[in-house]
Amino acid sequence: MRSFAVLSTLILAGCASLFGGLSRDEVAWANAPDGRTHAILSETNGGATTSFGYIVELHSAPHDDAAPVNAGELYGAVRSECAYGVDLLWLNRSTLALRFASAKQVKVPNSITVDGRQIQIVTQPGHVNNAAPCGGMAASRPLPDGG
Repeated sequence: MRSFAVLSTLILAGCASLFGGLSRDEVAWANAPDGRTHAILSETNGGATTSFGYIVELHSAPHDDAAPVNAGELYGAVRSECAYGVDLLWLNRSTLALRFASAKQVKVPNSITVDGRQIQIVTQPGHVNNAAPCGGMAASRPLPDGG
């Protein structure tokens, strides 16, 4: 009986990793007005029973193989009644705004340091973007071949 339980667990774990693993896609980019810092938004998808997650990372330009700096995470963020996601907007060369209608969780620092520069991060809930396509951001992203 014990071997059956172990085998069942292994099979279920294998199926989860094959069919239900966490995906992560870069879905939006925004360059600071001075071009020295790049904001990148990635969307995570854990499957049908979870909402989308969003990870904001900042890079100095050029990237020079430097690791990105985590600038926050949001879970269940929406831009309209049918569109998930977060809009990135640089207010000036040292302030990045994260705009969304609402979110279930927001974990964003007030500021971070990127390549010796202090960057302020501001969240702006209540911003509805009715022009955003319905669904997750990765699903509405243009395909590499332009399709």
